[in-house]
Amino acid sequence: MKSIRGGRGLGDAIYVAGVVRHLLARGEALDICTDFPDVYRQMQGRLRFSAYRRRPADIVAHYTTRRHMPGSSQFDDCCVTAGLPHGLEFRLDWKPVNLDLLERLKSTGKPIIAVQMPRAPFGRDDGYGVEFLPDVYTIQRAIDVLRGRAFVVQIGQGKPERFDGQRLMPFEGYHGIDLDLANRTSVCDVMDIGFAAHGFLGQCSFIIPLAECFAKPVLLVWSRRGLKSSHEVVRQMTPQKILHRPTSRAVIDDCSDQELRVSINALCEQVGSALAA
Repeated sequence: MKSIRGGRGLGDAIYVAGVVRHLLARGEALDICTDFPDVYRQMQGRLRFSAYRRRPADIVAHYTTRRHMPGSSQFDDCCVTAGLPHGLEFRLDWKPVNLDLLERLKSTGKPIIAVQMPRAPFGRDDGYGVEFLPDVYTIQRAIDVLRGRAFVVQIGQGKPERFDGQRLMPFEGYHGIDLDLANRTSVCDVMDIGFAAHGFLGQCSFIIPLAECFAKPVLLVWSRRGLKSSHEVVRQMTPQKILHRPTSRAVIDDCSDQELRVSINALCEQVGSALAA
């Protein structure tokens, strides 16, 4: 049985699950090193789980060593480092667990848009890469455009924060949220919301693989400061490098109101197409 690990976060676990799906299909037996075993528990195959560790690991499904390489997405890079081909499908087969939650969402009669609570980039509290956090007020502008057109659900864990140009500051929270589930969900709940949502809005974080593994449209607000960061790793984290599906789009946080409205309208059109299908 081979051990496998990726990065440590929830989004990393979703990427690794997409890789594991392909490895199981070719007959591998795997020991998954993860803090989020619930992401994988519905998978069929020879699996066991260990606490997250970096070493030793027989298979590393991570994107960090390929950040500088153009022409591939983060999921592609996870596949390549795990010994799989570039260009594989990123998909998870998920069966809802919290049926009461799904019924609550369905009963609204509106398209569901999951919005990510703003938080420190990379899950770190040492200030590294803080400029990668976009202007949360641009996301608020996007929520304002969505009002009345969708049922907006907030998800995420941790402390809501904003970047004031110098340091992280407490954030009072978004207005116009119809259902606030931040810090109120299990991992299975988050996966269920990913399964049920029609679209997503937020910053570069776990919300990207959550949307992409279910082939759902997502609009990301990207930080202009991050794109100009003095840290090479942060500068390399561009929409062109990270996003895997054509239904994943980004707008820069210094965009005009018109540019933002066009992006939100495009998200709503994608959501409408998904509902029609």
